[in-house]
Amino acid sequence: MIRNYFKIAWRNLKENKFFSFINILGLTIGTSCFLLIALYIFDELTFDRFHQHTSNIYRAVNHKTNSDGQLTKIAGTGYQVSEKAKIDFPEIQGMARMITLGRTNVSTLDNSLVFHEYITLGNPHFFDAFDFEFLQGTPANALTEPHTVVMTEEMAHRLFGTADVLGKTIKTDVDDIPVKITGVLKNFPGNSSIVFNMLFSESSMTGDGFKNFINTDWDSDAFATYFLLKDQSNPKKVEAGITALIAENRDTGIPGKTELALQPLADIHFHSKDIEGDSGKKGSLTTIYVFSIVAFFVLFIACVNYMNLTTARYANRAKEIAVRKVVGASRQNLTRQFLTEAFLTTVIAIIFALIITKITLPWFNSFTEKQLALGIATDYRILLGIGLITIVVGLLSGLYPALVQAALKPLSLMKHKDQMNKGKVSLRRSLVVLQFVVSIFMIVATMVIYLQMKYLNNKDIGFRKDQLVVVDINSGDVRNSWQTIRNEFSKLPQVASVSVSSRVPGEWKNLPRVSVYNNAGAPQGKNMFFLGVDDQFLQTYDIKLVRGRNFLPDHSTDSTSVLINESAAEALNIVEPSGQFIEIPSVNFGGDFSPLDKPFLARVVGIVRDFNFQSLREPLAPMVIGAQNNPVHNIDYFTVRLAQGNTDVLAALKKMQEIFYEIDRGHQLEYHFLDEQWQLFYRHDRIRETIFTIMTLLAILIACLGLLGLSTYAAEQRIKEIGIRKVLGASTGGIVTLLSKDFIKPVLIAILIASPIAWWSMNSWLEGFAYRIYIKWWMFALAGLIAVAIALITVSGQSIKAATANPAKSLRTE
Repeated sequence: MIRNYFKIAWRNLKENKFFSFINILGLTIGTSCFLLIALYIFDELTFDRFHQHTSNIYRAVNHKTNSDGQLTKIAGTGYQVSEKAKIDFPEIQGMARMITLGRTNVSTLDNSLVFHEYITLGNPHFFDAFDFEFLQGTPANALTEPHTVVMTEEMAHRLFGTADVLGKTIKTDVDDIPVKITGVLKNFPGNSSIVFNMLFSESSMTGDGFKNFINTDWDSDAFATYFLLKDQSNPKKVEAGITALIAENRDTGIPGKTELALQPLADIHFHSKDIEGDSGKKGSLTTIYVFSIVAFFVLFIACVNYMNLTTARYANRAKEIAVRKVVGASRQNLTRQFLTEAFLTTVIAIIFALIITKITLPWFNSFTEKQLALGIATDYRILLGIGLITIVVGLLSGLYPALVQAALKPLSLMKHKDQMNKGKVSLRRSLVVLQFVVSIFMIVATMVIYLQMKYLNNKDIGFRKDQLVVVDINSGDVRNSWQTIRNEFSKLPQVASVSVSSRVPGEWKNLPRVSVYNNAGAPQGKNMFFLGVDDQFLQTYDIKLVRGRNFLPDHSTDSTSVLINESAAEALNIVEPSGQFIEIPSVNFGGDFSPLDKPFLARVVGIVRDFNFQSLREPLAPMVIGAQNNPVHNIDYFTVRLAQGNTDVLAALKKMQEIFYEIDRGHQLEYHFLDEQWQLFYRHDRIRETIFTIMTLLAILIACLGLLGLSTYAAEQRIKEIGIRKVLGASTGGIVTLLSKDFIKPVLIAILIASPIAWWSMNSWLEGFAYRIYIKWWMFALAGLIAVAIALITVSGQSIKAATANPAKSLRTE
């Protein structure tokens, strides 16, 4: 019987090629979209869950409250906190600790290849907590000895051209002792929040300075710390115990209080936006929800197409259904037959969808920055999901048409009486409305995202970010010779101006903040960002000096002078920079505020125009700009403004490298273009924009396929009516209007339903930006016009074909 069902189903697919093509194409597109988005969402939701003990691993997060009552959450603790906790608390089964000290040159012993890499240290039992896969070496002793390192296979290939490097040695700028490779890790999964190229053993730091620091470190936030708790342990109890331990041992002279919280490893990806010191990949649950809804809607639209076309075309199979019933076919037999047809169509569509997904995955990965894969080695849960989707899509597409057609009465069918009452027609129209509600919503969403991204690109941010090359200062030799290098850079014909600074606008590292007290002796300090710059900074970045003066070329005379931006001037009640003094007693480099060796008493000499130095998601903030030789933060970058015109950028970079080599041959020129760096702020928004645009186009395409099928069938069913109308004098335009208006009404209703939903959703998204566009009425009008135009174009083809047909042919036979 089952074989017979499939034979009949296959025969019907072949006999109705046009409608079969529409159904299969719609389901293929819908399923392909769903699979791609599902792979993306699965990757996001399984962040850090590949470790065996993920559910028992917790990250230590310091909750620090300063004397002003301000709370700061920091992803780090002092060294002694983890050392003492693993001894005092039996609930702690393992502990992983890491700290990044900066960057150094890493090279083979013969200096054939040199790379600038971070010095990240790990404790001896780091890999007891985590299950990163070792290709070479063993986790138990990989970090136990001094001057040893574990690296990823990618780093091994970069240095040696092979991953077979166990026992080989490298050298760094930290000291002259070679470092032995004791382990090679398989490259980290794309959904790991812990990522490094090289992990050195803690004992590699043999200097007295580091040893003295860690021996008394209860208060810093320098060490990222993870605790592996035993099964059934209560993390709240461990939190309270460690908090009490810190209170007993921390320096009582430091104001404020510290409480430690344990954050589940599985929560880090989505719940770390308010935690400082977290440099990992941060996800957005809102994005997951939106993508999930969009993916399901696109798939549902494809299923609706199948339902609509199948129920609309029931009359073509009326006699078949009637004969089957007369000769004894039960309602259950017919239901199974029609479900078999739906499942056969779905399986064919799923096969095509898998092929399309496999082909498009490399492109999809490139712009989503993922490592998604679909194949035999794919996670079994994804394969089970594909099987489940096949069943769900088959049932969703075929169950309603199967039940409706199987319930029809044979006698009425034989007499050609229409049993598809107005309720059924209304249902089909409702489904068309739903299709276009989704399509119009996505048109509006795509439009708003595009306009917001365009606004961010074109907004005046207070400085010119084009033509700027930022060069890292990676050694003491370069830092000490900055004036020489700056002067040599300035002599290049491709260079307009050069500046040095501690940080740059669009900074990817932490921008330091300082606590600022004005001369009037305010009871509480005001938090402001801080930059250290030279006298060329304003010119290089084209930042306007509003009042006062710039720094003098003679840097020694301005070491205690500062500029402030307009926001800082307003916060400090400074109208004219006429020698007012401000006091900066402490600085925060991404953790809590630490006191300076002595308070920095600075004289305000100028006020600059506000400029954006962070993402435009953030509002303008007060900033203090100190001279390059300030006591708060040393210089870390050169910024080179290239000359306008046909500048040979490659030639300029080559000359700059040569200038660098004259000062320090051990370091390569590390640079990037600031406008490209600035765009990284919005890369996830651009990913959303691209996905929404593609999904919108495909959702519209699927909806149009449905309209095309329904309009084709409607024209077939009304062919005699059209013939009679033409004989009686109806014009082609009148007939086209008659056939088209039935399909335009649902689109108009969809506009009314989709508009408020789209307004609320996109307004909520825009609230995440400090600088944003505002949604206007014309956006909905334009989206509606696009939807109506698409519907008319889709339907008019069949309408014109039916209206221009020879009426004699349609009226010749009954």
